[in-house]
Amino acid sequence: MVRTAVLINLPNSTPAGAPRLAGLPLLLRAVLTAQRAGLEEVIIGGGPDPAPLLRRHPRVTIKWRWVPLDSSQQASGENHGARSSDELSVLRHLRHEVKEDFVLLFADSTFDAAALQSLRSASLDGKAARAVKPQGDAAGADSALYLCRPEFLQLLDDHHSPNGATDGVGSFASALHTRERLSEVEIDGQVWGRVTDADRLREIGRALSHFHLKPSDGMFAKFNKLVVAEPLIRFFLHTPATPNFITTLGLLLGVAAGVAFAQGSYWWSLFGALLSYSSAIMDHCDGMVARLKFQETKFGTWFESAVDYASYLAIFSGLAVGLYRETGVAHHLIVGALFLFGTLLSFIVQSHQRRLVSKDNPADYANRVCKKLEENSGNFFHWLSLHAVFLTRRAVLPYFVFLFCLLDLRVLLLGWVTLGANIFWLMLLYQHRLLRPPKAAAEAD
Repeated sequence: MVRTAVLINLPNSTPAGAPRLAGLPLLLRAVLTAQRAGLEEVIIGGGPDPAPLLRRHPRVTIKWRWVPLDSSQQASGENHGARSSDELSVLRHLRHEVKEDFVLLFADSTFDAAALQSLRSASLDGKAARAVKPQGDAAGADSALYLCRPEFLQLLDDHHSPNGATDGVGSFASALHTRERLSEVEIDGQVWGRVTDADRLREIGRALSHFHLKPSDGMFAKFNKLVVAEPLIRFFLHTPATPNFITTLGLLLGVAAGVAFAQGSYWWSLFGALLSYSSAIMDHCDGMVARLKFQETKFGTWFESAVDYASYLAIFSGLAVGLYRETGVAHHLIVGALFLFGTLLSFIVQSHQRRLVSKDNPADYANRVCKKLEENSGNFFHWLSLHAVFLTRRAVLPYFVFLFCLLDLRVLLLGWVTLGANIFWLMLLYQHRLLRPPKAAAEAD
């Protein structure tokens, strides 16, 4: 599998400065995507020194090195003012830097890690290179990704442009295709093409939000992320706010909702329901911002889960206190204590299962559990877990909270969530054997 990427870095600008997508410069996004796809090294050719950008970003851990153009080549590119003329200069300059097969990237293209990972494992099929066309773009658009042999760079010696110095990789690739030294290849993932236009980048940013939905996201989660939370996500992407900061905002809103519920009146409960919904929207924002800004961490995944449970505790404990203050019936406090018991046990059991099921990728826990339950849906309890678990998620629960409060069915709401919390941890325990790794299960037998 290919280990190296060559990234053509040309000086591009928009009226607002260096082109950015979802809050990140395109060059930085390309390097981080290569890192996410499992590449081991990125050779950056041409353009300004990327060190100030890459060294100050804490998420860049991939090995990289910059190969600048010499002064005469740089001046030639600036005099012509053509992006494409610099591209061939960069490739000629890199001929002796690359000794093995590589993927060719551009700092003005957008692609996802799945596409790059798929290209890494593709076959060259005897060609010097294979090209990936952007999906959904107009016919004739330049390829945005290439899988190449070192021979691809050596063939530059035989390339003579009919247009002087104004053609680029696209023209060179077309010439190789005519000589049957290059072919196109179909890969998985998404490639959006090469662009620095600000309006087009905004469109791609919205498409990225759709692309980064989780497979386990249901109708409510998609509606919350793509409709309600989208303006907030776009706002946070262009601020220094980290996903953990957004998660903390969600926790504060959840605590505020609990305080509102604890006041013990109809109108305060409606206000608490609105605050709990706002807390849930923050829960959608933090994960999407983390994925779009390449800021996912194991701690962030654990912190988000812990805040979900803490918000539940604050909201429904506040509801129990509010009902007691309003009615003077101690029964509500007992139900609230049972809810507290069920929620804490659910958090402990689920945290253990998260470590068991997805040590390598904690954020993928829900998808892996759903897949296991689908494989064993012939069991009634696994089928029930698969089809009822959505009721416990923060994408759905706030809508029920608001509906019950609007109808002034707070007593029923408290009883329902208490029953659900205690059924949930029991179901998690029942799933435990199913979710254990095969080796551990065999040893237990």
